[in-house]
Amino acid sequence: MRLRPILALVLLSACAPSISGINARPDKYYQHKVTLTGRVARMQFLPHETLLEIADARGGRILVRSAEAVDAETGDWVRVEGVLVPEAHVEEVVLYDVVAAERVSRTRAPRFKDLM
Repeated sequence: MRLRPILALVLLSACAPSISGINARPDKYYQHKVTLTGRVARMQFLPHETLLEIADARGGRILVRSAEAVDAETGDWVRVEGVLVPEAHVEEVVLYDVVAAERVSRTRAPRFKDLM
């Protein structure tokens, strides 16, 4: 009987966009709010913002720009809520397909990383 709730949870989590899914068709998610979970691969602190590169369990990577301070370090798993924008100006550089983060919080690694 416990299999049904777990199966339903796995199916519902499969419907949410992943980093790899967004990278496959970014134009589908432009100007839409997305929620992503990934591991911080790189982090760069700038004068007025923080730039993160997060990777999912499959190895897909995406850039995240946060105006607030981020309470995470390289290697930590984070949950990002924000809007995917086609381009963003960071310092004097134009970056493409960036998540403008509204909220970045630490989380645990996914339990079923290699399920799908």
